[in-house]
Amino acid sequence: MGALFILILISVLVVSTLLFFNKGEKAQEIKSILKDISENFKELFSNLKKLYVIVKELIQSKLDKEPTQLKEETTESEPKAIAEPEAIAEPEAIAEPEVNAENKILTNKELETPSEDSIDKENIDIKTE
Repeated sequence: MGALFILILISVLVVSTLLFFNKGEKAQEIKSILKDISENFKELFSNLKKLYVIVKELIQSKLDKEPTQLKEETTESEPKAIAEPEAIAEPEAIAEPEVNAENKILTNKELETPSEDSIDKENIDIKTE
């Protein structure tokens, strides 16, 4: 890589010295073209720098707006997440009541969580039989 850079640098220096010391018409024309090219490169780099700054500001403004949009989306999605468990809980409440051996109708709540009093009464009934 360094050898290539040195080769290019030497070539440019040789051409530059030939053009500098040559006062012919063709040399003057080449010099003016090279000056135009150098001015165009300066303008190109200046415009690229401006473009970079504009694009950088645009990206930063988009990134600044995205977190607020994400916050709005999460607040909108939270009520949807809360509504889903309620829909799941409804089928359990619709279950049909069961009838026990003594022809008593028990509700779902009584089946799920028997009270201590009912357990004590059942134990007393069993002991008395």
